[in-house]
Amino acid sequence: MNDIRRLKEQQKEKHPAFGSYLECMTRALFTGLATFTLGFSSIYFLQKLVAKRLPYPQKSAILVSTVIGTAASYKVTADRTKSCQAGWMAAEGKFTALSDDHLLEQQEEGNGN
Repeated sequence: MNDIRRLKEQQKEKHPAFGSYLECMTRALFTGLATFTLGFSSIYFLQKLVAKRLPYPQKSAILVSTVIGTAASYKVTADRTKSCQAGWMAAEGKFTALSDDHLLEQQEEGNGN
């Protein structure tokens, strides 16, 4: 499992879009990590700059930064992984709002009402 190239080759016939899905998920997870890192550090240093105006003690600065960074990171990662999953399902032809069949069904439903 540690050899990504071998894993891609194993799944190539069964799931042709697996390689692009894996790359998309890797970007999504690293984007989430970068969001946490930048969000945490930005909020932490911002709190240090305006420390005298904050309604809570300095001891809480790390906790507040962690909570905000985690929330932002979760949102970014969740959105990106959902788009990766939708893209993979579209490439595999399973289901998605991007597939032609789904669009045709919506048009037929709209015409029937």
